[in-house]
Amino acid sequence: MLFAVLGLFAACKPDPQPEQNPEPFDVPVYSTGEKQGNITYQLLIYSFADSDGDGIGDFNGIKQRLDYLDGLGVSAIWLSPAHPADSYHGYDVQDYAAINPKYGTEQDFKALIDAAHAKGIKIYMDYVLNHSGKGHSWFLDALADESSPYRDRYFICQTPSTEYRNFPMLSGYSYGAGDWHTSVSGSPRLTITATDEAAVAGSGPWNIWTWAEGKEGKEVKFVDDGNGSYHMVLEINGRTGILVRKASNWDAGSKFGGSGEGDITAGTPVNLVSNGADLYFTGNGRYRLDLTNVTTKTVYFMGAFGDWMPDLNYGDVASAENNQCFKDLAASVDKWIGLGIDGLRLDAVKHICGGMGSFNNTNNVTFLKKWYDRCNETYRKTHDNDFYMVGEVWMDANSVAPYYKGIPACFEFDYWERLKWVLNERTGCYFAKDLIGYRDKYRAQNPNAIAATILTNHDETRAATTLGKDLPKLKQAAAFLLTSEGEPYIYQGEELGYWGKDYDDGGSDELVRAPIVWDNAKGAAVKDLGGHVDATLVTDEISVTAQTADANSLLRTYYEWTKARNSVPALATGKMSKHGKYNDSNTTDKTIAAWYMTATDGSKALVLHNVGSTEKTISLPDDKLTDKAVSLGSVSVSGSDVTLGANSSVVFKQ
Repeated sequence: MLFAVLGLFAACKPDPQPEQNPEPFDVPVYSTGEKQGNITYQLLIYSFADSDGDGIGDFNGIKQRLDYLDGLGVSAIWLSPAHPADSYHGYDVQDYAAINPKYGTEQDFKALIDAAHAKGIKIYMDYVLNHSGKGHSWFLDALADESSPYRDRYFICQTPSTEYRNFPMLSGYSYGAGDWHTSVSGSPRLTITATDEAAVAGSGPWNIWTWAEGKEGKEVKFVDDGNGSYHMVLEINGRTGILVRKASNWDAGSKFGGSGEGDITAGTPVNLVSNGADLYFTGNGRYRLDLTNVTTKTVYFMGAFGDWMPDLNYGDVASAENNQCFKDLAASVDKWIGLGIDGLRLDAVKHICGGMGSFNNTNNVTFLKKWYDRCNETYRKTHDNDFYMVGEVWMDANSVAPYYKGIPACFEFDYWERLKWVLNERTGCYFAKDLIGYRDKYRAQNPNAIAATILTNHDETRAATTLGKDLPKLKQAAAFLLTSEGEPYIYQGEELGYWGKDYDDGGSDELVRAPIVWDNAKGAAVKDLGGHVDATLVTDEISVTAQTADANSLLRTYYEWTKARNSVPALATGKMSKHGKYNDSNTTDKTIAAWYMTATDGSKALVLHNVGSTEKTISLPDDKLTDKAVSLGSVSVSGSDVTLGANSSVVFKQ
C-alpha cells in the first residue's frame, strides 16, 4: 500500500471492522461480455476529466479515463447534456443537433462512443424535452415575429391566466403564475450606414447605449421619424459596443441586442431580440443608425424552470408525433443514434405536460410512449435490441409506476428515501418488503419495467452528507445498491465518498457536482463551477490514486461489490424475494435486512446486511453458507450461524 488516505473524511466515524481486502490490490479487468450487472455511471462532462488543461472536462478526458470506469464494472455511461447551452450544466439547450464546442467536436464525441463500445460500455445522452434554452434560435425567432413558424413551439400569449386553456397540451393543468414570465414580442431592426448628415438630438421612447472597449458608455436618444421608425447620427471611431433600449431602464423586455454576440456590418440590417447579446460595430466617421419595425408588445411565455428555460409545446398530445417540434427533436436523436449512442436519459418528464406544481401524468405517459416508439423505430433499423430510455420522474413509487407504460425505465427516488432511513435508523427488516412492493407496482404497468436504482444525483445533497460522512454506512450503502433488484446508477464521486449540500439544503448545485481528482487536485476540471468548490473535498488525499492504494477506502468497496454484481448472475439480473425468517415480520432482529436474489437461470443468492451498531448473530439452518461471493466488514460462519459485525454485509451463493 503506497499510503493510507488519512484525510478521506475528516469528520468520519472510524470503521470498527477489519477489512478483508487482499494486498496487493488489482483493479478488476473485464473481458467481453463479462459485465452482466447493468451498472451505469452518471458523469458530468464539464467536471469529470480535463484532457487539455483548460479547466473544463471534455470528451477526450472521458475517453482517457475509460479504464477507470471499466474497472468499476460499468456497462453504460449517462453523460450530462452535451449540446450548446447558455449555462455550464447544459439543461438550457441552444441546439439539439450540435455538440458544445467546450467539450470537443463531433469527431471527438464519436471517438469516445467507439472507445467506450470497445470496452463494453454504452453511451446515454441526456435529453431535455420539457424546455429549450432562451437562446435557442426557435425561441428567439418565435419572439421576434408573431407569424414565425416557431411561435407554436412555445406557450406564448398575452393573458396566461385564461389563455393557457387554448393550448391542448395543457389540458388538466391548473394555472400557476410562477410558471409564466414576461418578454417582448416584436423585432426591432437596426441598420448602420455611413452618412454626411449632421448629428441631431433625439427624444422619445427609444435610446441606444454605446461604449468603446475599455471606456465608459453613453446614452443617445433616437429621433422619432413617425410610423414606427427612428434614426440617429453618431460619430464612431474604432470598435464600439451597441445596445438598444426601450425607455431609460434595464428591466426585462426593455433591452434589445443580437441573437448571438458578434459584429454588425455596415448596410446589413440586424434583427434585435429582447435581452439579446451585446453587438459591436467598427467604423471611422459619421454613421446613421436606423431603427425600424419597432412595434412591440409585452407577452407571457411558460417556463416552469425559470425565464431562461421556456417550455416546449408539442400541440395535442394525442397526435404529438405529427407536431413539427416533436419531429425536429426526434430527427436530432436520429443523428446521435447514427453516431452510435445507445440510449437517452430524459430530464424532468413529469413537467412536459404542465408546470412546476400542476401536471397531467396521463398526458405525460402518452407523450413518452410516442417519443420512445419513435426513437426505438430508428434504433431498431440498425440493431437487434431495443433502445434504452430512462426518465427522471421525481415522485414516489406509486406515482412513478404509471410512467412505465410510456418508457422502459424510471429512476427510483424512493430507493434512497428508504435506504437512508434504514441506515440512519438502523432498521433493515422492512427494506426487502418495501422494494418488492415497488417492483410489483411497476410490473403491473409493464412486465419488463426497469427500476433504475440510485443513491443521489446532481440535483441532491450527497449521500455522504446525509449519512454524516460515516464511512461504514457509506460502504454499506454501496453494498445495498449493488445487491438490490434493478439496474444501479453510481453518481460521479459517490464511489469516492464526495459530500456536499445542494441549493435546497443551503448549499449550491455546484457543490454537489464536484470534479473527480485523479491524482492531483491541480488538474481537476473546476472552471465551469464558478468557484463553488469545496477545497476540503477536492484534494490529493481522497483522489482516485490515493483510494485505490488504500485497503480501507470506499473506492475499494465499490471495486469489490461491482465485481460481485457482474460475476454472480443472481445479483446481476435476479429478482428479489423475502427471506423466510428475517423479514418484515421479525422485528426482534430488526437490524437485519435479508433477501434472496434469483436469476432466470434458477441460480440464487442470499443477501444479508446488518445495519446495527453492534455485532449480530443469526441462525440460518435452511441456507447454504459455504460459498461466499463477497463480504463487507466482519463476517464469520459457525455451522448454521452467521455473525455480522456492525454495518457488515455478505452474499452467499445458494
